[in-house]
Amino acid sequence: MSDLTDALDLPELKATRRARREFLDRLEPLRSGLYKYCRRLTGNAFDAEDLVQESLARAFTQAAQAHSPIVNPRAWLFRVATNAYVDSYRRQSPVLVDAPEQAAPDTADPAEVRDAWAQLVTLLPPQERAALALKDLFGFTLTEVADVLRTSVGAVKAALHRGRGRLADPERSLKTREAPDRRLLDAVADAFTAYDVPRLTALLLADADSEILGVLTEYGADNIRQGSIEHTLDLSKPYRYTADVVDLWGEPVLVIHIVRDGHRAVNDLMRLTTEDGKVRSIRWYYFSPDFLTEVGAALGEPVEPNGHHY
Repeated sequence: MSDLTDALDLPELKATRRARREFLDRLEPLRSGLYKYCRRLTGNAFDAEDLVQESLARAFTQAAQAHSPIVNPRAWLFRVATNAYVDSYRRQSPVLVDAPEQAAPDTADPAEVRDAWAQLVTLLPPQERAALALKDLFGFTLTEVADVLRTSVGAVKAALHRGRGRLADPERSLKTREAPDRRLLDAVADAFTAYDVPRLTALLLADADSEILGVLTEYGADNIRQGSIEHTLDLSKPYRYTADVVDLWGEPVLVIHIVRDGHRAVNDLMRLTTEDGKVRSIRWYYFSPDFLTEVGAALGEPVEPNGHHY
């Protein structure tokens, strides 16, 4: 048995890519609801879009392995997202929370839960967070919640009871993501807006990576330059892009605007991690319309998202 050293580009992979596009097209009516659910689970837009992408990837794999039709695609997709969220939660460093087990009544006003959610959701263990989101925010019945969480109705009632109690009297500590180098972000924005490809590439670590969420990942500064950077900064196109460093949801990011016929709109977002004065990784949100809609709303600016999600 010899080592596999040839490039892996089988006809079956091309067929898989076509199947993935068709699969995402079929799920398109559910995508906005999935983003809203992931937004409630994670508590912020960045992690929500990450969870959407992870959920869709898992859903495609699981659907390919299924031997019978998926009867309730919405509940099934929410279950996939819930499992992906629980798995990611387990991989995180623990957040110290000292919340009492005081219980709120089962008749708690869902409007009060919605009001408390935005600030206090980070308190709840993942199963309680999912149960509250499904029941009080998305209108699932107790039986439907139990089906999504693969548990009993009694266990769902208990999770709702505990979760509402924690929201009623919380004490918490939160994790924060290490902020990228602000001066480096300014330099990237300047080079991007100037369409200076060599200068922009020089700001990347040689082994940097770039991910266009839901589409592709590039490894190495040269591949990033030849791929996403040169494709984006193409002077032959009838419009121009600009990049601005903006503090968004407590983090400096690059908001990409498209300028066309005198009009300017949000079209993409670059989220960077930095290391030793250079860019370690880039995440592009060009194919994340629900996320970009929320970005535009937060900034009070119009949005021109890409028409496709893959």
